[in-house]
Amino acid sequence: MKRIPFAPRACGYAVGLACLAAIPSARADIIFCNKFPHVVSAAIAYPQDEGSWISRGWVVLQIGECSQFDTALRVKTFYYRGETAAYRDNSGKNIRSSWGAGMKFAILENQNFNYWNAQNKVLNSSLAEFNKGADFSNEAVSVTVTFGADGKVSIETVTP
Repeated sequence: MKRIPFAPRACGYAVGLACLAAIPSARADIIFCNKFPHVVSAAIAYPQDEGSWISRGWVVLQIGECSQFDTALRVKTFYYRGETAAYRDNSGKNIRSSWGAGMKFAILENQNFNYWNAQNKVLNSSLAEFNKGADFSNEAVSVTVTFGADGKVSIETVTP
């Protein structure tokens, strides 16, 4: 599995301990895989203890690649969004594919972002729909979100 760096990191090295203290303690390996025939960028949103949300993106997934979102991330639930850049379909039309339905969170198109209070439009963001990823118990788990070749998303959860 090839890891594609996410920059900038959500917590940065200087404030990493303060940021980790605000994140719930359950271990969750969140892995995104791309079997779709175009490059997919993935973002996530997850709740904070005080009821607000953080949204972060983008992890860029080349065709056939998988990447863990962030090895330091500890969440009890998350939502995800996937997007492609514009591409030509079989009829020659430019289209974009996206995956997200349900809750809306702040995103920044075409640039990495890290928004606190992401349940609201913040700074220069726009609100976009995210899908429910998974809920975790206090056990260590791994969740793989796969953007399939047929445009459907599958989620596989593994517990020890």
